[in-house]
Order: sequence, then C-alpha cells, then structure tokens
Amino acid sequence: MKEAIVYPDGSVTIQDAAVPTPGPREVLVKVVIAGTNPKDWKWPTLMQRAQNSGDDVAGTVQEVGSHVCEFRKGDRVAGMHKYSRPHGAFAEYAIVSDSMLFHVPAGIGFEEAATIPLAALTAGYGLFHELGLPAPWDPPRSERTALIVYGASTAVGAFAIKLARAVRVHPIVAVGSSNSVFVQDYLDEAEGDALIDYRRHTSNESLATAIRDALADAGVPDGRALLAFDGVSTPDTYDGVLSRAMAGEGTPRAKIVVVLPVATEGNVDDENMELTSASCGQSFQGEPFERRFSLVFFRMLTDGLRDGWLRGHPYEVKSGGLEGVEAALREHKEAKVRAKKLLLSIGETPGLESQRQRRYCTYL
Repeated sequence: MKEAIVYPDGSVTIQDAAVPTPGPREVLVKVVIAGTNPKDWKWPTLMQRAQNSGDDVAGTVQEVGSHVCEFRKGDRVAGMHKYSRPHGAFAEYAIVSDSMLFHVPAGIGFEEAATIPLAALTAGYGLFHELGLPAPWDPPRSERTALIVYGASTAVGAFAIKLARAVRVHPIVAVGSSNSVFVQDYLDEAEGDALIDYRRHTSNESLATAIRDALADAGVPDGRALLAFDGVSTPDTYDGVLSRAMAGEGTPRAKIVVVLPVATEGNVDDENMELTSASCGQSFQGEPFERRFSLVFFRMLTDGLRDGWLRGHPYEVKSGGLEGVEAALREHKEAKVRAKKLLLSIGETPGLESQRQRRYCTYL
C-alpha cells in the first residue's frame, strides 16, 4: 500500500508499506477519506520523529481483530487512529481501535464523517469529563447552565457548541467571527444563546465586557458564567479574555477547559478560577473510565448522525490524495485554515490500483 510519512521539518514522502494486520481489539480500515488537523504537523516536530501522523479516518472495514464483535468487513465506518502509533490515516489502510470507531449511517458521506472523530471527541472530554456537564446519555440538568465557547469557527469549538446544545445547555455564548455563521443553527436566541464577533472588539477588556453583557441579557446573575470551553487555547484567550469575562468571587470556582497542552497551574491570574485541559488522548492514555468514555461516545455519534441532531464540520477536499498531505499541513502551520476541515481523498493518489475510486462513490 501507499503511505504518507510526515517529517519534523514539514516535508512529506509517499512510500510503499505492507498492509498492517489488526490486533485483537483493532479494525483495519480501507481509507476513503483522511482528515487533517493542526496536530498532524505539530506532532512529528514535537517528537522529532517522522511518522504517518493522520488520525481522522473514514472508509470501509477490511478486516477485524479476533475480539472485535461490533464491526464486520464492508461496514461504513469513521474513527480516530491513536496518534503517535503506527498505521495512521495518511495511507490506503489504517488501524483503528474498535472503541474509537463508529458506524456511518446511510446518506452520510465519508467526507462529512471524516470531519468528526478527533474534534468531537476532544469537545466531548472537555464538556462532559472536565467541565462536568451531563453527557448525552445522562438526564439533563433541570437548572440553566451558562457556557462560553471561544473559537466557534474551529472544529473543536463548533462541536462543543453542537454537543452542548444536544444536552440542553443554555445560554451558550459563542465567540467567533463572520466565519462562524454556520454555528447559528445550533444557537437558540430564545434561550439566550448568542454569537459574538471578536473582530469587532479592539481590546480583550471590550470583548470580555461583551460576553458578560450577553450573559446578563440572558438572565445570568452578574453576567458571570462559571464554565468555558476554549477551542483556541492561547494565553490571550483563556487569560486575556475568558478570565476577565468570568472574574468574580465565591464558590464554586469558575472553570476554563483548554485543548492544547499548556500548563494549567499559574496561567490564570485569578484564584477563583481553575484552568484544566482536555485531550482526545485520554481515550487511550487515560484511566479505564476515560477509555470507556470514548467507546460510548463514538456509538453516540452514529445515533446523532442518524437522528439528525449532529452534523459534521464544513470541509474542503484537497487535490492529489496523499500527494496533498504536505500542502494541507502547510496551510495548518501557516494558520490559513478557517472554519473548515481539510480532507484528502485517498483514491485520488496517483499510482494507486484503486485509482478508479471517486468521491461520488462515498455515498450508498
């Protein structure tokens, strides 16, 4: 098979490799669409090791391990490869754990499905594990719970909004830009939800005030939310804006969840505020209950797509199949990707025996 290897300097080579064999709890997926994420260039650089760093995958089951009971050959699936492990998504075939895979319902394209796994799982850990919101399989809270989501255009921020809406969290104040209009479908003005364009504010103080004003208009006492999800996760967002918007005294402490590996101690200048982090790596590096979370969460994604309360992220399919990996990751590195996921149609890779495959075949 063909496989794209990403080097620490950002260059990419396409090489021949043996088709991997799945372990007992693993599934071999014939990749139709691979998704890209900023971590796909960051991880080889951080580890200083060349690797197939793709993780978002959608395709069909080719082979299952001896202990896999929910999937069989030919199933349409999507899932997340365990990052830093061999046999990632930038290849004709990828290995995915059965607990990090979900069935793609008929009528949902592989392109849409490939936008979901990593970003949605990260959002799920942030909302339901770190912030303590009720998960979609739990009874909803009877009281209103205010939530700020910073980075509405990002895939992880948009999925945080979609999942929060699914569990009836209101009011949601989303911070984004003119690129974020697609999330309006998941915001309910009647419940006090609002979208704030950060570009209209010239200072962090002004933006923080706008957030508090929106929450106050929604009936939140003092306009102070106690929970925030930061899909951008820079000091300028979690300390410069969110800590100001959530400042206040008393208990419980306000909590901000970030999605990048930043130090959570001493990064917010407010003793009444807690900074915590969420990572999709919790699904295979964390405690047993964290790993079980991903198993249940991915089955829920099938339910959400089938019933219509969950949809994927806007996307663009880059040309050239695996030959498009380097250009796509360069766009991520140069921060040129806005409000969309960059995808790769593996069948478009020059020289593949499966060259005849076309994107119109991704639907049943």
